[in-house]
Amino acid sequence: MQQNPLDSPIQFLKGVGPKRGELLKKELGITTYNDLLTFYPFRYVDRSKYYKINEVRSDIPYIQIKGKVISMDSKGKQRGKRLVALFKDDTGIIELVWFRGVRWIQNSIKPGVEYVLFGKPNIYNGRINIPHP
Repeated sequence: MQQNPLDSPIQFLKGVGPKRGELLKKELGITTYNDLLTFYPFRYVDRSKYYKINEVRSDIPYIQIKGKVISMDSKGKQRGKRLVALFKDDTGIIELVWFRGVRWIQNSIKPGVEYVLFGKPNIYNGRINIPHP
């Protein structure tokens, strides 16, 4: 009797090998070709839609917007320090907030350059912002 090819160990799939096969088994429980074909992610985030700032609401789980950073300002001291940037498109302005990696972000993001941002809208003090986009 012939064995079902889908029951073959995943390590024999081209590009997988024993090390990656062991990692797939340990992390995701995938041991056969069939396991791989029937493994589905628990969430899918559609990044094909770009929102305009005037369309952003806090009840939207995730958004992607295009625009430019118009200003950046460090606020607070020591442990309470955060970076607040204003991000603009042709429909409005929204606040972006970072609490960690402030120095790196200040050196990486340049005002006036167009960026695509992805994040979860949030309401703070009655205004919509995007923390850690």
